[in-house]
Amino acid sequence: MTELSFNPEEKNRLFRLNMQILADAFSEHDQNVTFYSQNDRPCLEGIRLYKKGKKLYSRYVYLLQSADVDQTFLDYRDVDFIAVGRIDISCIHPSCPVIELKSGTDFLDAFELVQEIFAKYRQWDRRLQYALASEHPLDEMLLASLGLFGNPMFIHDTDFYILSCPRYVQGMTVWERDSRTGRSMVPLSLIHDFKADTEYLDTLSKKSPDLFSAEQRGYRILYVNLWNGSRYEGRICVDEIQSEIQEGNYLALEYLGQSIELAIKHKSLFYLSMGNDMDRFFNEYLDGTITDPQRILNYLYFLHWKQNDRYLCLRLETEQRDINMLSAAATLGHIETQIPTGHAFLYQNSIAVVVNLSYAHNTSSEVISSLAILMREGLLKMGASSEISDFMLVPQGYIQASAALDLGRKSDSMTWCYRFDDYLLEYLLKKGREEIPPQLLCSEKLLLLKKYDDNNKTDLYHTAKVYLELERNVLQTAKELYIHRSTLFYRLERIRKIAGIDFEDSRERLTLRLSFYILEQKLET
Repeated sequence: MTELSFNPEEKNRLFRLNMQILADAFSEHDQNVTFYSQNDRPCLEGIRLYKKGKKLYSRYVYLLQSADVDQTFLDYRDVDFIAVGRIDISCIHPSCPVIELKSGTDFLDAFELVQEIFAKYRQWDRRLQYALASEHPLDEMLLASLGLFGNPMFIHDTDFYILSCPRYVQGMTVWERDSRTGRSMVPLSLIHDFKADTEYLDTLSKKSPDLFSAEQRGYRILYVNLWNGSRYEGRICVDEIQSEIQEGNYLALEYLGQSIELAIKHKSLFYLSMGNDMDRFFNEYLDGTITDPQRILNYLYFLHWKQNDRYLCLRLETEQRDINMLSAAATLGHIETQIPTGHAFLYQNSIAVVVNLSYAHNTSSEVISSLAILMREGLLKMGASSEISDFMLVPQGYIQASAALDLGRKSDSMTWCYRFDDYLLEYLLKKGREEIPPQLLCSEKLLLLKKYDDNNKTDLYHTAKVYLELERNVLQTAKELYIHRSTLFYRLERIRKIAGIDFEDSRERLTLRLSFYILEQKLET
C-alpha cells in the first residue's frame, strides 16, 4: 500500500450535508414533505432541538414544532429548520431553508431519522478517507458509495477504459475487452455514438454534477467529470437503473468526485486504476512475456511516458535476500514517495524500480541519493543500470541492475549502491566465462610468460604487469620494481623474445591487461 501525503486542509476534509439530502430521506420514508429553499448550502454537521432564546448555529439543522414559529424567526439568517406541522413560511427569513413535515409526524421519529442520516454520511465519509490510502482506492470508494446512490456506478478515463466498476447490474452497458491491453472498455460502437452526440460533447466541459438524458442509453446517467487542474481525467457515472436519482445525489457525487480528484492529484489515475495490473505488466515485460510493441506503447501512453525518455532500472534486496511481504509493502510505498516518477514492484523475490528520469528532469545520481536513508536503515543493497534512452531496452536495463548488484555483493565494497558502469568489466568477463574457462580467455602469450617464470624462477610476468599498469612509463616502472632502467630494458627484450609480446600494439596491450585481470582476480569459473 502506498502512503500518500496530504496537507492539513486535505486531511481535515468533511462531508457536510445540505437540506435537500434530508428532504429526500423524508420523502423516501413516505413522509409528506414540503421543502422551502432559496439558499441550500452544504454546511450541516448534525441536528439539534430548537429552544427559544438559545443561540443557533449554521452548521446544525434545528428540529421544532410548528407552534414554535412566530415573527421572531425573521431575525434568523442562514439557519436550517425542520418543522413538524404546517407553518406560516412568511415568518421565516428567505435565507433559511425549511423542511415542513405533515402534521401528526412523530417528533422523536423525525429526530432519530435525521440522526441516522447524518451517521450514514459520516460512515460513508470515513470509508472514503480510508480508501484514499488503500491499494485500490477507486474500487473502495465506489463500493462505499453504492448503497448511498442506490444505483450501479463506474469510472472511465479519457479513452473510455473502465477504471472501476465494482458491481455489474443487469441493464448496464456490457464492457468490451481490449485485446491490446486486456482492459475493459466502453464498446467502440457506443464511443462513436457519444463522439457524434452534441449533448455528450457539451458534458465534457462541465465542472459540477449533471444529468445525461435517457436518449442514448434508455436510462438517465448522473455524472461528474474528474479534473486534474485544467486537465480532464475521466468521469464517474451513476446509472439510473435500480432507483430514481435524487436531488441530494448531486452533492454527494460532487464530494465523491473531489475525493477521487484528491487521489489523482497525489498519484496518477492510471496507477490508481491499474494497481496489480501495472505490477503484472512490468513483471511480464521483464520476463520477456510481452513482446507486442503496441501493447508496450499503450502502457507508456497511460503512464504519460514516451518511448525515448531517459530511464533508470534499480534492483533492491535485503542483506538476507529475503523480501518480507509486510515490509515490502511499506518499502514500495516509501520508494514511490521519494521517486514519484518511478514504479516500484516485487519481482523474483526482489524489489524492482523503473524510473522515468525525463519526467522531472532528474539525474541517476539524484534518484539514487533520494533512497539513501531507506537503504541504510533497511539494510538494503541496490544495483543500478546505466541510463537508458529507449523504454524497449528496459528489460536489458534491469539485467544491468541485477548484474551490478550480484557483482557488487561479491566485491569488498562497503557501499549500498552498485552501478553497472563500475562493474562493466567484471560483467563482460563473467559472461565470457559462462562458455569458456578463464584460462582460455587469457592471452596465450601471457600464459607462456607465466609458465616460463614458474620454471625458471624469474619475474618477467610481474614486470610486464607493472609496465602496462604504469602506461609504459620507464622511469616509474623501474622505480616501482627497484631496478635500474637498463635492467628494465633487458627484461622487456627478454619478454619480447620468450613470449612474442609487442608492447607497441594497442590491441595487444588491451588483451594483456584483461588477461592480467582475469588471472589476478581469480574469479569463479
